[in-house]
Amino acid sequence: MMIARTYRHVRWVLLCVAATAVACGSSGTMATGTGGASGTAGTSGGAGTSGGAGTSGDAGTSGTAGTSGSAGTGGPTGGGGSAVTTGTAGTSGSAGTTGSAGTSGSAGTTGAAGRGGTTGAAGSTAGRGGTTGAAGSSGTTGTAGAAGGAMPSAGCTSATTTPASGRFTIDASGTSREYIIKMPAGYDPRHPYRLIIALHGAMYDDTSVDAGGPPTAAGAGPYYGIEPLSGGSAIFVAAQATSSGWTNANDLPYVNAMIARFESQLCIDQSRIFMVGFSMGSIETIQLGCTLGNVLRAIAPMSGSLQGRSCTGNTPIAYWGSHGTNDPTIPIAQGRGVRDTFVARNHCTTTTVAGSPSGCVTYQGCDAGKPVGWCEFDGVHQPPPYSGSAIWTFFSQF
Repeated sequence: MMIARTYRHVRWVLLCVAATAVACGSSGTMATGTGGASGTAGTSGGAGTSGGAGTSGDAGTSGTAGTSGSAGTGGPTGGGGSAVTTGTAGTSGSAGTTGSAGTSGSAGTTGAAGRGGTTGAAGSTAGRGGTTGAAGSSGTTGTAGAAGGAMPSAGCTSATTTPASGRFTIDASGTSREYIIKMPAGYDPRHPYRLIIALHGAMYDDTSVDAGGPPTAAGAGPYYGIEPLSGGSAIFVAAQATSSGWTNANDLPYVNAMIARFESQLCIDQSRIFMVGFSMGSIETIQLGCTLGNVLRAIAPMSGSLQGRSCTGNTPIAYWGSHGTNDPTIPIAQGRGVRDTFVARNHCTTTTVAGSPSGCVTYQGCDAGKPVGWCEFDGVHQPPPYSGSAIWTFFSQF
């Protein structure tokens, strides 16, 4: 009995050994447990993106744990997938230093056409990754100088109304006076114009001067024949004497008031203000030339005299005069006396050079820009027949 039992036991052991991967049971055969499945390896983390401040890489996902076997002895739990080491963050890029902006060029100097300012230096080289500095702005172009040495009046920049030709009144030291003004066609409020003031004779008025009537030669035109030749380059004014005529105490305030108004309301070249007159108007023109040598550029008296008065002041002034050799009203000797006064004032010599028209001469050696011209013609108390062309030629040289 014992031997039989031992035999069965040995046979059972041998069967156990022979069986591959089979667990032994004390009674009945037990089912072999299934080993746990290996865990899935974790996904590698992506490397961090390099940048201004690099973005950290995403950490790897942990592996899923293996499922435990049922029944038989559980197989080893699948090892969790090793987490991938976090990607190293990209090193932050150093911000480039911004280049300094170039220095602005200085403004151009005033001149015939002002020179442009010097261009500013370019900005310094940008730092690593930085933006290059912008180049300096060019200097502002200088304002163009007034053509031919013009002296624009305040009205060239401040006038706000469009001037009109016609008759106007003005207060002269409490006395109301009148004048007629003729504006050039196409008047440009920013262009400095010559100003020519014309004075009438005792037998005439401002209307006759503005209309080109007597005593101007027939057909010569307004303002003693000067205006038609000016080509729109001058503003003309016909002044009106008081009822007592010229050479009264209010005439100087009157002329000063007109000039002040024109300079403030119109665009006048203050270095080119002229005066012309005939007979009594010529006598007043001479007196104003003596007094306002620093205001008037030149005068052109026709058939005039000093009328027994002195020529006050000592400022040289360009002078052109004419006189009829047979003048019965103001003898030519008086006209020659006025001429000699300005020859001396302008430091001319007595040497003359014949000019045009016939009977006209120019004195030599005068102060620069202060010439003296003189014309005698076969006539009486009247403007010369060539008054317009001769006077415009004289005025327009300035």
